[in-house]
Amino acid sequence: MQSRDFRSNRRLARVPTFIRRITVLAAALLIAALPAFSAPAAAAASFPVFVNERGANRPALEQYGSTRSTVVYDVFAFTCDTAGCYSNGGALPSEATYEAKVKEYMGASQFGGAATAPVVLDFESIELTQVPTGQAATNAYNLWRQLLTWTHTAAPQAPVCHYGYDWLTQNQSLIKQLHTDNLLNCFAPRAYFYDGQTLTSWDSNLDQSVARDRAMAPSHPIYPYVNPTSFQSESYVPGNTWAHMFAKVKAVADGVVIWEPSVENANACAWIAQHSYEMGVITSTGSSGPLKATASPPSGNCTVTRGATTTVPVTLTNTSSSTTAATQMQSFADTPGFSGSWQYWNVPSLAPGASWSTSLPMAIASTQTAGTALLHIRTGLGDTRWVVIVQ
Repeated sequence: MQSRDFRSNRRLARVPTFIRRITVLAAALLIAALPAFSAPAAAAASFPVFVNERGANRPALEQYGSTRSTVVYDVFAFTCDTAGCYSNGGALPSEATYEAKVKEYMGASQFGGAATAPVVLDFESIELTQVPTGQAATNAYNLWRQLLTWTHTAAPQAPVCHYGYDWLTQNQSLIKQLHTDNLLNCFAPRAYFYDGQTLTSWDSNLDQSVARDRAMAPSHPIYPYVNPTSFQSESYVPGNTWAHMFAKVKAVADGVVIWEPSVENANACAWIAQHSYEMGVITSTGSSGPLKATASPPSGNCTVTRGATTTVPVTLTNTSSSTTAATQMQSFADTPGFSGSWQYWNVPSLAPGASWSTSLPMAIASTQTAGTALLHIRTGLGDTRWVVIVQ
């Protein structure tokens, strides 16, 4: 994937160095009241959001409604030339060796992808738009046929995509044949955001990829790859940029894959809050009730500390045009690793625009492993989504 060179010091080995596009791509809330949570299955019914996550302190985006999927990196270092194809400069792997590696990437020690979620092959050095035309391309094409057949054997329920340079057209007829024969079942174009890039430019690049893919195999779904950090700086994109990206992929594609997102520090607060909101929209579970809750951890941002008790002030505001009836705060014990009891439970009747405050001494277990948590502030009159980064 595109940020391999910038993350290799803190992640497992990536694929071979990517080839940048010939024309380089030109170019919030801290704690937010967001739409209510619903079961992850609801997301798949409308617009599937897949996530490639692994390792410690991962964001665990499945709690927001995403489905874990698999990317298979090129640990075999495939290359092809006019004489043939190679792995690490020598013999190609056996079917058993290759299939074992696909299953490893699908397994819990790596991405833990669902059996029916896409398996994306990230073999960039033999990606057909990157291989010279002629015999080298023919050799790469034949290798792809073999590898895709083996991938379907290893993952019989999964659609298989290859991670591609979808704006390029070299050897496109060969790629099309792989789709025609249903060895490839989906597209996975890159749709990352670059430092200094404009949203108009990003839109244009994605439109170009989608148009190429639709023309090639109209019935095959397109799942663009996005990431919450901007390349090459790896700074987190603003919340409004993430909102724009989600609106665009929902308009032109059939789903999206979020590639190895991180939540390394409080700079991720805006994007994870926006992501929670976007998933609330996708799962059709907007905030309910007239009382809007805001929470302000003492960190001054959206971070809380694992293995500690954090007292969080919470304010409820009546956002409706009518006086609300008296109600109560609800139990705060439905998210694994989080517990707490409200300082004040009984919420008085509130006039339009009026507010009322309480606090929550919230304990976070030292065994809580996810890097973020989708929490809920509930009253008898509704439910407010609340997202935190756990450090």
